[in-house]
Amino acid sequence: MGTASAYRRLQRFVTDGSCELTLFARLHRTRASRTFRGRLWSGCADGPILAFAAKRLRGEWLIVVSNLPPRRALRAYRRRWAIEAMFGDAKTRGLSIEDTRLTCPRKRALPMAIVAIALAWAGRAAADLLGGREPERKSHGYLARSWFRIGLDHIRNLLRSDPDRATYPWRSLAPKGLKSARVV
Repeated sequence: MGTASAYRRLQRFVTDGSCELTLFARLHRTRASRTFRGRLWSGCADGPILAFAAKRLRGEWLIVVSNLPPRRALRAYRRRWAIEAMFGDAKTRGLSIEDTRLTCPRKRALPMAIVAIALAWAGRAAADLLGGREPERKSHGYLARSWFRIGLDHIRNLLRSDPDRATYPWRSLAPKGLKSARVV
């Protein structure tokens, strides 16, 4: 028996009408998306009723189980995924904030502020560079380079060739009407 078929059997839930089903059986003939309510199966049907939201993405299923209404759960997951991508940019795919090995919260505050500034600057630089266009996608549909990577690479190139121009995206982030602070 293959692992996929064993995995399908383990994904069981109980519907509102106390009918035990697998996720595979519930989604078998569904093409795009499906929402339903039920309880996760654990040998008894006493668990809380949860909302299941399933959406097919590039041949695979994205299944979100939540106590929120199904459509709202998918929207929340979409927002959460953007935050996860940002954390990836701050940690492993860009700024390597975890390499500092700082554990004291007071000492972590300054590097975290610098990372927040860098993320905003790179995002703005990418938006300015691309205008209204979307970043290039690979054949499987994922971005070839993230917004952050596009912006960071652009800032790096500008810092090497024209440092004054590299600050333009940063200047556009500042609210209008603020006077420049001068250090004495």
